[in-house]
Amino acid sequence: MVTIADLSEWVVKTTDLTEIDVVNIEQGDVVSLALDAIPDVELEGHVLSVAQGFAEKQGDIVYEVTILLGESDPGMRWGMTAQVEFPR
Repeated sequence: MVTIADLSEWVVKTTDLTEIDVVNIEQGDVVSLALDAIPDVELEGHVLSVAQGFAEKQGDIVYEVTILLGESDPGMRWGMTAQVEFPR
C-alpha cells in the first residue's frame, strides 16, 4: 500500500464542537491550536468551513469545523490530536 500526500498544507477537523459553540464560529475566523504531542508550539489557522450537518457524540449534538493551518511544525504527524481555541 502507498499513501501519497501533500504536506505543504495541513487541515484540522474538529469532532466535538457543540451546538452551543458552533453558532459563534464563522468561515474565515482565525483560530489557534496546540497539538497534544507538542504542547509548547502554538499554531494559527483559519476556519475553512462549518458543517451544516451534525453528529451525535456521547449524547451531545456536535458539528465538524474544518481549519486550514497557516503554519506547521516538523514534528507534526497525521492523526495527532489538538486543542483548538476559537474566537468568542
